[in-house]
This record gives sequence, structure tokens and C-alpha cells, in this order.
Amino acid sequence: MDKRILTIQDYSSVGRCSLTAALPILCACGHDAVGLPTALLSTQTYGIEGFTYTDLYQNMLPSYAHWKKLGIKFDCLYTGFLGSMETAGAAIEIARDLKKQGALIAVDPAMAENGELYKIFDDAYRDKMFELCRIADIVMPNFTEGKMLAGLDMSLEPNVANARMILKILNHNGFGRVLLSGIMKDGKQGTATLCAGKIAFEMNESFKEYIHGAGDCLSSAFIGKLLAGVPFEKAAQIAVDFCKECIRVSVQEKVDLRFGLLIERVLPMLVEKN
Repeated sequence: MDKRILTIQDYSSVGRCSLTAALPILCACGHDAVGLPTALLSTQTYGIEGFTYTDLYQNMLPSYAHWKKLGIKFDCLYTGFLGSMETAGAAIEIARDLKKQGALIAVDPAMAENGELYKIFDDAYRDKMFELCRIADIVMPNFTEGKMLAGLDMSLEPNVANARMILKILNHNGFGRVLLSGIMKDGKQGTATLCAGKIAFEMNESFKEYIHGAGDCLSSAFIGKLLAGVPFEKAAQIAVDFCKECIRVSVQEKVDLRFGLLIERVLPMLVEKN
């Protein structure tokens, strides 16, 4: 049965990431995808100068209140890049309310990579995201974020052994379902998953290029397939395979990777029943 999924992220008009990636991917998986933007940007920000930014925090809670007044229900809340203490706070308020109503809460922390926080964030924002993660039923950190969430302040390689260590710590700390991305195994790249105490790995081809928005595609495809009834590990493998194909097509077409992946070429892969 198709689900109604509320996703809270920024909206970058140019550059397939955040909402511009999440909405079509969730819809391709058969769901009613509703976007609540935290900000409006002219483009994504990685490697691009002069972008415009309009904060939309003031619209977030009134929009949610309007939906409640209309009797609109959500089966899932999926959060991605939030961007400020205010928008993170609003997301927490919405997450708590939806959890009381029985919705699944899935959080992609979207705050760090390559061993450190994004430059626009500080420890206070990190702690705010940790607060949101503790509300979640599913957390979807990349390796750097997973390490932070596990409280590990050290340099670690994103290999199988360290992924297992992180997931075991997170499981001990009460995180029962985790999609940990950016893991390397036998020359391939993919995810490590934790579900019902079991750790598994989902791999596909690794690419040397830096791909903006690939993490958003992964999280969106995973949530889309999971809410369509696909088992946790299989949903992760489908998401990894989808991202790999998006990257392959984009590299083959020699597109400007600052503007994201050619997801529209690969969306039929998600329409198929799995």
C-alpha cells in the first residue's frame, strides 16, 4: 500500500539534491511525497559561488499546523539537510508530534563528511541533530556521522571492521535500525545495516569521482523501498544499486557533477516491484 511521506529538507532549484532528489525518488517508489522546505536556494552550494539563500523557517510550523487542520496524516517523516538551529528545532517538534501519531521517523543527519562537521555547523548544531536522531526509528548517517553518533573521536577508515564497531555501539545505545553509508569492502562501496540486532553489508561498484547529492539519492531510495514493504537489507541493496546506476550514467554522459546525478534516467528502476 502506498504511503504518504513528509520529507523536511532544503530546496535547491539547480542541483539534484535534498528535496529535488527526494521527491521524485519517493514518488517513483509509489508514494505520496510531501516536501516541507527549510530554505530555498538558487543552486546547491558545493563548488558553486554566488548562490542565493532564503530561510523558510517561518513557514515550517504554520504549514504543518495547516495540514493537521485539514486532517492530513503522514505514515513517515524523513528528514535530511536542515541547516540551522531553528529549522532543526522545528523538525524535532514535528517529529515528536508525528511519532505520537504512529508515524515512522527516519533521520539522515546530513551534517558532516570526511571526518568533520560541515563548516557552517558547530557542536551545538551537532547536539541538536543528535536530539533528533534519538527520536528516530531509523537513522541514516554516513560513516563520519555514524562515528560521531557513536561518540568516537578518532580517525577511522570506513571499512567493515569499523562499521561493525560503530553499529554495535549504536545498537547498545538504543539505535535499533541504522543505515550506515560510505563503507568500503573488497574494493566496492555501499552500506552497513543494523536491523533486529543483525549487521549486514550491501555493496556495489565504487567510483573515484566526488558525487554531489548521492547520499540524498541513497536515503530517499532506501526509505521509498522500505515503505513499499521491501525488507530492510534488501531495501538498502536496492538503494545502493540505484545510486551506482545513477553514477554510472552520469559519468558516462560526462555531466557537471556539481549539479547532481541524472536520476531521471534511472527512476524506472525504482518503479519496478521488488
